[in-house]
Amino acid sequence: MGVLFGLIAAFGWGTGDFVISRIARKIGPLPTLLYVQLAGLLTIGLVLLVRRDPFPADLGVWARAAGVNMLNVVGTLCLYRALAVGTVAIVSPLAASFAVVTALLAVLGGERLAPATLLGVAVVVGGVIVVARAPGASAASLEGVPAAFGAALCYGIFFYLLVPVTASMGIAWPVLVARILTGATAAALLLVRREQPPQLTPRLAGAILLATSLDTLGFLAYNSGISTAYVSVVTAMASIFSAVTVLLAWVFLHERLAPSQWAGVAAVLAGVLLVSV
Repeated sequence: MGVLFGLIAAFGWGTGDFVISRIARKIGPLPTLLYVQLAGLLTIGLVLLVRRDPFPADLGVWARAAGVNMLNVVGTLCLYRALAVGTVAIVSPLAASFAVVTALLAVLGGERLAPATLLGVAVVVGGVIVVARAPGASAASLEGVPAAFGAALCYGIFFYLLVPVTASMGIAWPVLVARILTGATAAALLLVRREQPPQLTPRLAGAILLATSLDTLGFLAYNSGISTAYVSVVTAMASIFSAVTVLLAWVFLHERLAPSQWAGVAAVLAGVLLVSV
């Protein structure tokens, strides 16, 4: 079941990130982040009402959830920045390499990984280097790469540390914590910058509701997966979300990369698949 939940998370995150990339290019990363989190509060609130999960009474659990989710906040800021300014077919696979970080932490934590998994880690690292240093790459195509690396590092640590939080709070309450913290951070940054979020058109509002619903589906599926299987396996399957995003960008945006960059992207995806073996 862990593999299935990981694949559902991959679909939710991959499709959601593609929609978010379109929104962020229209209104900017921070307003997009704020609107998506506000809509996310509505969706996860409805989920909690339907599920009727017991309220965690331990304040220490809430404190741990808040601390762990600060990594998610920083990672999400990096991801939205990367999707807004970078080439989606490049930044999405790089962000998805968080599976390598999570797998390495899982090994240090006592999980025993197969040789194919270790090979996958090496392939992902090699693919990342090829994408970032491809001879045919333009400066414009590599914009967003540093932010994608930042997202991968933060998400990799976050998803590893999320396991005990989910075990204590269930699959839905940690998502609520993430929505509150990320939304508050976006609002604070907009206030500091004295930036007014733009008014939403009905079309943009619909896109935001779609994106947050898909993102919430991804998180709920992921949290369900790590409750039933190794975090390294679930994370590896979930990180295939980049393949979904890359395919959508290729079909709908007609993104074009240098041949060596496509090879690097393929290596990253192949490495992620090896990690999941």
